[in-house]
Amino acid sequence: MAARRFPRSTAVLEEIFAFVAEFLAAEGIDRERAFDLDLILEELFTNMVKYSREGKDQVEIALARDGEGVRLTLRDFNVDRFDVTGAPDVDISRPISERRAGGLGLHLVRRIADRFEYDYRDRVSTITVWKRL
Repeated sequence: MAARRFPRSTAVLEEIFAFVAEFLAAEGIDRERAFDLDLILEELFTNMVKYSREGKDQVEIALARDGEGVRLTLRDFNVDRFDVTGAPDVDISRPISERRAGGLGLHLVRRIADRFEYDYRDRVSTITVWKRL
């Protein structure tokens, strides 16, 4: 398992992508597999930064080999509860003009991930995602 903490800023997204690339290389996983992992992390990390504004601590990202896939874990410390798994799904069959703003990124995460869970304890928000490779 590899874990690292990142400042609460979207300016560190390239550092997060580099972290994913390092993990894949260390695990002997083809770099081509990074696209889905990068997309999932970008969406979830950006949501943590954008919507958990009271958070002052860094966000921890952990990557672990899990059978034939990877487990991604994001931890946001000293924040209020916000269960991203409970956010309403986007009705993509409706015209854009009739949809409410937001939610498309989580919609993509739900479609790309094989499993997606949320936990909240002691003001720590934890999102865990599993992705088969």
